[in-house]
Amino acid sequence: MLRQILAITFKDLKILFNDRGGIIILFAMPAMFILVMSTALQGVFEIGSSDRPIEILVANSDTGDLAQETIAELETLDGLVVIQTDAAAPLNRQKIEELITTGKYEVGVVFPTNFTDLILESATTPDVVQPTVTFIADPTTSTQFLAPIRGTVQGFIERTAAYSQAPAQIENRIKASFESLAQDAPPEQAEIVKEIGTAFINNFEIEQNSESGASSIVQFERVAPADYKIEKFPTSVEQNVPGYTVFGIFFIVQVLSGSILQEKQEGTFRRLLVAPLPRTALLLGKLLPYYLVNLIQVAAMFAVGRIFFGMGLGHAPLGLLLVSLGVAAAATGMGLLVTALGKTPAQISGVSTMLAITLSAIGGMMVPTFAMPEFMQTLAKISPHYWALAGYQDIIVRGLGAGDVLPEIGVLLGFSVVFFGFALWKFEFE
Repeated sequence: MLRQILAITFKDLKILFNDRGGIIILFAMPAMFILVMSTALQGVFEIGSSDRPIEILVANSDTGDLAQETIAELETLDGLVVIQTDAAAPLNRQKIEELITTGKYEVGVVFPTNFTDLILESATTPDVVQPTVTFIADPTTSTQFLAPIRGTVQGFIERTAAYSQAPAQIENRIKASFESLAQDAPPEQAEIVKEIGTAFINNFEIEQNSESGASSIVQFERVAPADYKIEKFPTSVEQNVPGYTVFGIFFIVQVLSGSILQEKQEGTFRRLLVAPLPRTALLLGKLLPYYLVNLIQVAAMFAVGRIFFGMGLGHAPLGLLLVSLGVAAAATGMGLLVTALGKTPAQISGVSTMLAITLSAIGGMMVPTFAMPEFMQTLAKISPHYWALAGYQDIIVRGLGAGDVLPEIGVLLGFSVVFFGFALWKFEFE
């Protein structure tokens, strides 16, 4: 019995190893996934460290000194780089919005003109208008990334404000106490009590500390660049559903490739070749059903987000449709390419899964591209997933229109043409 078991085992191993492509993919797929994900996630854990500091844009319009004091303290932090100029010119709000819109940076801070004056005035005038510090951020920036940055900056601002107000607040309290004592003292001693109070205030050294209670001294607001037409910042659903949708679309590659290979093995595809139609038309006819399935898939996933979670879909349905048409074309084109390259079910399954997962990771489906190392941010642009996600985010998250996503759609259609053209060249019809 043992000999029979070993004989069957040897036979199956021989069959398995005869498919060299399948064996290579079997080991290459997890190795590639580990390589890509470990490299991408390395950026997540390193961001904010001295090796990979967070860059924050700062526009200082304050006519006083308190904003600059806050900025000077921020510059001492390890893991944070404060950028106040661009091309040797001081930053302003408009320039910060422009840099964020172009994707060069994720967040900026704007100090108002009367920042110092209002803080100092509020020490003696409780009803004075509070200064408003503005955080400008790309709507696609995750809260997990933005919250620590905002918390750090906000903490330094509040501490600086508290330090500046503490002397005035304590001085007013001491002065009020001595005036109250003077009122209760005999008339002949009232003036002496006031003089003692004045001398005490003049010689009193106030120890500043961060417990002065400055939580309400400054107001903070988070806004998006003016070019992004959004009424409110997106929820996690509006940020995640587009990514999950793109991730799911490209799994059509394995289904499409497996179907064509099965028809080849069963002889169905050979019978189709005798039909009076060009071979290009034959392949397009094979792709069209899966193309339509992709579009239905997009509609279904967005419908789930809309119906069950109240997901916003932006204000440009035409833009969503165009991006969907482009990404579906890229996915089916990739499916045909895998069909042309794969010779066995094991090869097609392995290549399809490896491409779906690896390109998703590179393209920002699993790790935001801004959190990746710089070279991977550049590498991400070779993935159709990156452009599809960017197109959906422009419409749903950033509130842009159909005309704004034409570059992404053009790239996706370019991917589909390249995939289809190469597949047509390498496809073995016989």
